[in-house]
Amino acid sequence: KGWRNVFTLPISYDVNLIPHGTIFDSSNPQLLNSTGPPVEGYNRRFAVIDNSVDEIYGSSIRNYFKAQGIELTTCIINGGEDDKRPEAVDKLLDDLCAYKLRRREPFLAIGGGVLLDIAGMAACLYRRGVPFVRVPTTLLAIVDASVGVKNGVDYCCGVTNDTYKNRIGSFYAPSSCLLDNFFIATQDKRNVANGFGEILKLALVRSVDLFDLLESHGAALIESRFAQTQSVPDCVSDRIIELSIQIMLEELGPNLWEYKLDRCVDYGHTFSKLLEMVPGADIMHGEAVNVDGFFCIVLSYLRGYIDMDTVNRVFKCMKSMKLPTNSKDLQSELAWQSCKDAIEHRHGEQRIPLITEIGESICVSDFTKEELDRALEMMKTFDH
Repeated sequence: KGWRNVFTLPISYDVNLIPHGTIFDSSNPQLLNSTGPPVEGYNRRFAVIDNSVDEIYGSSIRNYFKAQGIELTTCIINGGEDDKRPEAVDKLLDDLCAYKLRRREPFLAIGGGVLLDIAGMAACLYRRGVPFVRVPTTLLAIVDASVGVKNGVDYCCGVTNDTYKNRIGSFYAPSSCLLDNFFIATQDKRNVANGFGEILKLALVRSVDLFDLLESHGAALIESRFAQTQSVPDCVSDRIIELSIQIMLEELGPNLWEYKLDRCVDYGHTFSKLLEMVPGADIMHGEAVNVDGFFCIVLSYLRGYIDMDTVNRVFKCMKSMKLPTNSKDLQSELAWQSCKDAIEHRHGEQRIPLITEIGESICVSDFTKEELDRALEMMKTFDH
């Protein structure tokens, strides 16, 4: 005797583009309404905020809710990569308990990708799941962390004493995402370029049109921090972000739970994980993705999938956007260990995405250490 239970879990959430610079404008109700419809007596809200965001926008956030007659309780969390740990999730859970968040009461998460990951983990765990609203404040988070359903933090294993990137996490969707590009203006140029690392990844595996836009306007947009200038035509910045989000949603939607492990959006995410985890390494996520991405360009060339003109075109585009194309830490042992980790993470196969032309890709699973070493030798011939 026994039972088999089969359930379908409905998932839906809105990703909304906010009119530029209006998210904290008291005349715009979108932020308030995202946390629930106006109900008499419901005059409180909870927000977890990246500490750097709070320094710049904290007054605007609090004044927005004050103008609506809402009492705002905040939890301020460091949003650096080193802070992406279970302890940060615990801090947020403590504050949610103290606030006594109700089962169907959404809370706000305002910050970069690390903060959004921490918030998603806490939302999944608190009362076995409460709604939360993402408000990404970096270019990287706008085009990457904000639109999917994955949340995770790094984990230090007490047995091996090794730290594993995103080793614990969940698939848990937000109730909505609110995207206002005006946040990008307060990022430094390195952080803006860091966001382009993920955008270029999408262009390489899915979109010639997006690559053309980056090739023509990426450098100018980094200089202007996505502000309109004479050198950048109107709507180009919006088009780049909209294309990036559209591609991500098209790829994630049919495979939300990653039952299919051959995923083109994993481009740049095979060797970058270990690059980011090297102790003392000064490399950001999008930068590591780009180093990985160019290494995979070289691998594609050596396999005959692309010609040297394509290699040089991609290299020139990357350099124009001030993205690193190599790292002193990308050595033979790290590259081969990355392949071993990929086999573990991708259930028995490497499944490494490579482009066959700009906008097209395949996944391969038969790399050898010798092939990786040849690619590393070729990497040395470029003027990084």
